[in-house]
Amino acid sequence: MKIIKHVRKILSTTTVTSALLLVGTAPIHAAESVRINFAGMFAPGHPVTNAQMNFKKEVEEATEGRVKVRVFPANQLGDYTQVFEELSRGTMDMGLINIPSQFDPRLEVMYLHYLATNYEEVRETYSPGSYLFTTMEGLISEQKIKLLGFEVDGFGGFGLTKLPENVGNAGASKNILLRVPPMDIFKTAAEDQGFQTVSVPFAELYTSLQTGVADGWSGGSSTLNYLQFRDVIKYFVVSNNFIDAYGWLASDKLWKKLSAKDRHIIQEIALKYASQSIDVAEENDLKHQKLLKDKGVTVIKLSDEELQLWAKQAREETWPKLRSRLTPELIDSIQKAYQAKTVEN
Repeated sequence: MKIIKHVRKILSTTTVTSALLLVGTAPIHAAESVRINFAGMFAPGHPVTNAQMNFKKEVEEATEGRVKVRVFPANQLGDYTQVFEELSRGTMDMGLINIPSQFDPRLEVMYLHYLATNYEEVRETYSPGSYLFTTMEGLISEQKIKLLGFEVDGFGGFGLTKLPENVGNAGASKNILLRVPPMDIFKTAAEDQGFQTVSVPFAELYTSLQTGVADGWSGGSSTLNYLQFRDVIKYFVVSNNFIDAYGWLASDKLWKKLSAKDRHIIQEIALKYASQSIDVAEENDLKHQKLLKDKGVTVIKLSDEELQLWAKQAREETWPKLRSRLTPELIDSIQKAYQAKTVEN
């Protein structure tokens, strides 16, 4: 009898212990979730930050709380070069940022001038499956980062304090000292377009335009020219020379944590907002060109014929000069892609 009672006691204790373990482990498993820290560049209220906040809400709803997203706007987690490095290391989860080239100069290919000349071409060029998207996807993956989509912010143009008579002529000499970003892509393109160039830190650009250190600048959309330089520029040339775009990026480490289902949800939602950004950018370009006019800035639009000549000049003269920077293989491949597109059309 003592043996039976002892066995019953052991079984009872084991049952209770097993039950406690089940009770203890089930909620922990059910409560498990992936937490994403999502870095951004712009202040709250900016369209790009709004896209991040909407992305957070939709992802959390679509994954039924399995994925939690916390947005850090306004460079709270560091500037875009730091965020990109942390994404590569796997110490940051996601970012919606400029794509820097400190680890691979070939990443500057997304800023090649005249990859597109209008928004119909932008939708084709910056969408999944395009030559540019596939190329950037591959280059970024080498840094252990996944490209989810491009956030388009608008076409670049020239904000000027002086206007040369031949501003619409792609290769003609222009007696203008133009500030360009410290990238060969911008410097080479501007000089081929007939400008003299000067490198000035962006933080000093307003004063440089004010004092005549530079007569204008390349690198900003009509939106940026209106928001930050409308009181100092007298002309804005709608040259559509490049697209200002950012990357929806996720670290490989985060991607491996996610289930296939949640990866699909995140990818689809990111692509939705990336696609919408093109429509928003087109609207903002037109809106801020009008606002510049209302402010007294003369807005000059290159004609479609002029744009095509500028694009031809960039693709045939400027792109080959960037072979040493972007590699011959990349330049040759992208030229072939555009030649094939021309034949199709």
